[in-house]
Amino acid sequence: MKESVNIMRDFVYIIAEFNPPHNGHAYLVGEARRRFPDASIIAIMSGHFTQRGSPAVTDKFTRARAAVAVGCDLVLSLPFPFSSSSAENFAVGGVAVASAIAAAFPSERHTLVFGSECGSTPALCEAARRISGEGYRSALYSAANGGHNARDMRAVYASLYGEDEARILDGANDALGIEYIRAISYIGANIAPAAVRRVGAAHDGDPIGSTSSASYIRALLSQNDSIAWTYVPASVRDIISSSAHGTVSEKRVGAAIHAILRMTDPETADGFYECGGGVGRRLVRAASLSGDYDSMMSLAATKQYTNARLRRAALMAAAGIDKKDIAPTPLFTQLLAANDVGTAILHCCRGDLPILTKPADIEKLPERAREQAALDARADALFTLGFNPPLPAGSFTKSTPYIEKGI
Repeated sequence: MKESVNIMRDFVYIIAEFNPPHNGHAYLVGEARRRFPDASIIAIMSGHFTQRGSPAVTDKFTRARAAVAVGCDLVLSLPFPFSSSSAENFAVGGVAVASAIAAAFPSERHTLVFGSECGSTPALCEAARRISGEGYRSALYSAANGGHNARDMRAVYASLYGEDEARILDGANDALGIEYIRAISYIGANIAPAAVRRVGAAHDGDPIGSTSSASYIRALLSQNDSIAWTYVPASVRDIISSSAHGTVSEKRVGAAIHAILRMTDPETADGFYECGGGVGRRLVRAASLSGDYDSMMSLAATKQYTNARLRRAALMAAAGIDKKDIAPTPLFTQLLAANDVGTAILHCCRGDLPILTKPADIEKLPERAREQAALDARADALFTLGFNPPLPAGSFTKSTPYIEKGI
């Protein structure tokens, strides 16, 4: 096993939600294969909740199997709550998992490939350098009175470097790519960034040809509209449509979150992760005055915070994720799916980051990592309510990875 991995010159990492894997993802994986033909492709994938604070369209094992179908060799989890954190913390979590794998193969070449509106790695690296610089951070702190949001970040960037330069922050993929580059520097990872220009439909935009945003596909799936399958590879369609549990309803999960927030003490609400600055109290008050999740989010809306930020905060409060529960980086990851190449890589990984390969491995984790795994379980208890019919809270704690043989 060791020899078969050593002859590979490249390791490519893709941090993604695959929610679900669609034609755009297939293009990204294919472009990674074209640029790095001898590469092993390792995906670090969000678990049951995504960066927007929403439940994934289906369970993580089904989505991971679909990721292998579109060309990934190994799929590891980005644990909760990193999977549902701000772009900065989402990127740090994903890069930390990738860095742990890279450290097991120090003599090989490691590259993080990601989608980008501009497609220019040098331009994104320059933006990351500026944002991490003392001048920018000081100006941002002063402008935002110690806090910041995307609007503050862009305004300060434009004031320092000009409107034309600030446009690089407008693309959702570019903004996340910048955070990946900053995370690589922060962690000191032996990984190079590589941007791939996004083609076809824009992030959250209308469909173009056979490409569509993941949010558009999810909306179609929620309505049982078969047009959704136009925008995903046939292999992914077959895997998701034949899943034992089906897809997840955001409305069902939202109803649970709304109910929990109604019973939450507003005096303690700001202590939850992502709930500082009065966000927690605002959400609890909105829950008590509204009849459902969507109404709660509308009532809590403010120009200061994006809808995604409020959704993340509501999720963290409902799951009871306290600020003190959060470690700087993931303390474990989980094998979700692999082919023969992926399992060969896994057999050679003996680093500092534990990789769960079977349910019983949780009990072998160090205490702090077990506590982090318990946060994953809390999120799952909400997620499983989204199926029809709802599943028991621990339905996925005993699930085993998908292993594809014969590659």
